[in-house]
Amino acid sequence: MSRLLLAACLAAACLAAPSATAEEPPCEPRLSAVLSGLGAPRAGRRRASLARLEALVARGASPGVRAVRPLADVLRRRPPDEAARAVTLLARLPDLRARRLWLEALDPALDPRVFGAAVDAAAWRRDDADAMKALLGAARDPKADPGRRALVLEALGATGRSPAALLLVRPLENEGWLEAAGRALGLARLGGRRAAEALLLLLQHSHAAVRVHAWEGLVDLTRQTLPIDVAAWRTWLEAHPDALRDGSSPPAPPPGGGDRYTPPDPVHVPHYYGIPISRPRSRVVFCLDVSQSMWGPGIEQAREELRRALEAFPTTYAFEVIAFNERLLPFAGALVPAHPVMKARALSWLDALETVSYTNLYDAVETAFGHAGIGDRPAASTGRLDAVFLLSDGAPNRGRYRREDKVVEGIAALSRRRIPVHAIAAGEEVFPLLRRIAAATGGRFADAFEFE
Repeated sequence: MSRLLLAACLAAACLAAPSATAEEPPCEPRLSAVLSGLGAPRAGRRRASLARLEALVARGASPGVRAVRPLADVLRRRPPDEAARAVTLLARLPDLRARRLWLEALDPALDPRVFGAAVDAAAWRRDDADAMKALLGAARDPKADPGRRALVLEALGATGRSPAALLLVRPLENEGWLEAAGRALGLARLGGRRAAEALLLLLQHSHAAVRVHAWEGLVDLTRQTLPIDVAAWRTWLEAHPDALRDGSSPPAPPPGGGDRYTPPDPVHVPHYYGIPISRPRSRVVFCLDVSQSMWGPGIEQAREELRRALEAFPTTYAFEVIAFNERLLPFAGALVPAHPVMKARALSWLDALETVSYTNLYDAVETAFGHAGIGDRPAASTGRLDAVFLLSDGAPNRGRYRREDKVVEGIAALSRRRIPVHAIAAGEEVFPLLRRIAAATGGRFADAFEFE
């Protein structure tokens, strides 16, 4: 009995003890409870355990190899927000298995929250020579998946190491647009004058997405909002020869003219069928008709216009695409960042779509509004929504509403003129309906035939 009492007292003292220092190991009973909580069936307990483990690691305490397996289970089996936190913790552990799991999370097939966390966490491995060697080898491998190489290149920039700089400033062997875009993001993370000069070269790339990501990298590094124009950026860099050298901060941008309370016009504005998507950090959903009547030139033009819009998005934008015929065919089921990897995934998905069956227009639009938590089809994760883009070539003949008046009334009730529905008509039959939808929601109407 006395031994049990002593153990209970020790456990109570451990739980009540002050935080461990960097030299002190975490209290054993407390660590065991935290690691056990990572496998709990309830999300609340798992997230509380992740928070406690993050606090221990932030204080310099190492949970040791015992933490690797439960964190690996979170990475593989739990929702993306939890998996992303597990990746970050694994990158901070010295264990070899933890390093391997972190490197494997630089995977373009994963949720962007997870591979984004893996990229960010590369900074914790900057002094790990073997990790740097693995990253450099993966970046140089011309047979590796382009998306994987793009993420590795971005992670190399996050390490801030000299070997990364030597690799990032020059094109790779067999470098496609996706790797070039990843290199641009890596250079932006790396920083410095040399990175800015390399970004200037990428600003002249033949692919629009690479130019856009090089431009946003230059904006991040210099704090200037110049347009995507090589001459303008070259002039600025020549006028500020000491900017970005030796960790110096760039000069502040000059104050803008005009009304001080009116934000300046953005210098880079993506468009979709001529409709500007100008709000900074825009969050938009594209509803794309893939019914049988869109077969042939109709779907090909629709693919090309959507491709141009997505390629022009900086990483601060977020998007979703909902293709619709008789069924609804969402790309991601959530708004995802316009990271080069997600752009490539969306474009491959778009190319694989087939035009079949009927037209369920209303349900597609209602699903789009679900990403703002509006309507009877709320998404799993909701937030701000800036606009919905609707492209169709024919009258709706499936879904909750099919009569024109009901469709317009239903979409207007979803919008309340707070979220516009921009309508693009790819067939003369649907011109009147789409004009009414745009007018009822404060959106704009476009004739797809004008863009052939």
